[in-house]
Amino acid sequence: MKDNQTLIFKRKLELELDSLRNAFLNELKNSENEFMSTLVHSLENASPTEWLDLAANQLSPEHLPRYNRLVQLEAALCQIDIGQFGYCCDCEQAIDQSLLEHDAASQRCMSCSTKKAS
Repeated sequence: MKDNQTLIFKRKLELELDSLRNAFLNELKNSENEFMSTLVHSLENASPTEWLDLAANQLSPEHLPRYNRLVQLEAALCQIDIGQFGYCCDCEQAIDQSLLEHDAASQRCMSCSTKKAS
């Protein structure tokens, strides 16, 4: 993958990650669960890079979709940092450009995604 394409994907991922972090924090703030206010305080006082570890075992099921997406976004950005972005985490083949354009946080090629869904 060309460097300029990777930079475009990186920026797209960073923007979604920033937006999702804000939405996640607001979702937790609006929770009726008192325990979530403690988690919000922890998150507000931590670096965003520490959020996944802090929240991992403290979330109720309704918060998991946003949390799981945060995990995907951070994994994709990590792959960019180590030069592995755009390669399937299972078979290590290149992920089709159109799949990455649809979701830049894609971790699997179409073939492996289909196998995993089965």
